[in-house]
Amino acid sequence: MKKSLIIFFALTLILISCTSTDRSDDSPILATVQNSSLTLNEALRQIPASVLEQDTASAVRSYTEQWVNERVMIKEAERIGLSNSPEIREKLNRLRGQLLQESLKDYVLNEHKDEIEVTRQEAQNYYQAHKEKFTLEERYVRFRHLTTRTRTEADNAKRDLMRGIPWEEVANTYSVNSEFQLRKSNQFWPISMSVSDNSLLNQYLNVIGITEISPIQYFGGQYHFVQLLEERPEGDHPDLEWLIPQIVEWLKLEKARRITNGYVRNLYLESEANNEINQAGATEINRFITNLSN
Repeated sequence: MKKSLIIFFALTLILISCTSTDRSDDSPILATVQNSSLTLNEALRQIPASVLEQDTASAVRSYTEQWVNERVMIKEAERIGLSNSPEIREKLNRLRGQLLQESLKDYVLNEHKDEIEVTRQEAQNYYQAHKEKFTLEERYVRFRHLTTRTRTEADNAKRDLMRGIPWEEVANTYSVNSEFQLRKSNQFWPISMSVSDNSLLNQYLNVIGITEISPIQYFGGQYHFVQLLEERPEGDHPDLEWLIPQIVEWLKLEKARRITNGYVRNLYLESEANNEINQAGATEINRFITNLSN
């Protein structure tokens, strides 16, 4: 427990030390703890876009509460002298080094961003050259998931779908998050990830037939049902259109890896040429370890 607290405070303190305090920000202040203030703009910068999309007001309230709790803990840590602990200082130095390394990598990749871009043709060529490697490791499904605030809305939505009312119209009328659920219904998902936070709905997707709608379930204060649209069996070859975005990301990561590795290698050779590196060899390290065990 003590070790976890030390790591938490070390991470928090270094993040605070790396945060600009003189940045101009005249947006409303959400909270203040002693001399630290959280503004609306700062909260919006820190909260992931996917969370903001679902419920902006709730996300801001939650982040504000989290921020206040963190500042209260930091204030207490400083009061009892944890910030002066040698162990904390050591961890701060290590984390500072890690942040600098990551920042340098980001800088290098930004300088070579044109080289990292991947065209659709590159992705297609990669797929054709490695097609046998692309097989589904589990069943994939495309489905509709509707969430409503009341049972009556869920009943009405289910009835409208069964009557042939377009899915977009039903979702826009009844869903608590129509944009997200409409977008999700256009993609195929691994069955294990389809409704990962609701095991019963996930089970329904395993047993219902194509176009069939599951029973309505109450979960998390809301009402849910799913409708299976399409499925692809385990071992099948996925459509190229599914894979293009993933292949593009894989190739970008590979290009980025090659660029950063090459940059680091050049830094090493330059430092070595300047006699800035003195590194123990394998034999010497083995001797050190042998002496230590004795």
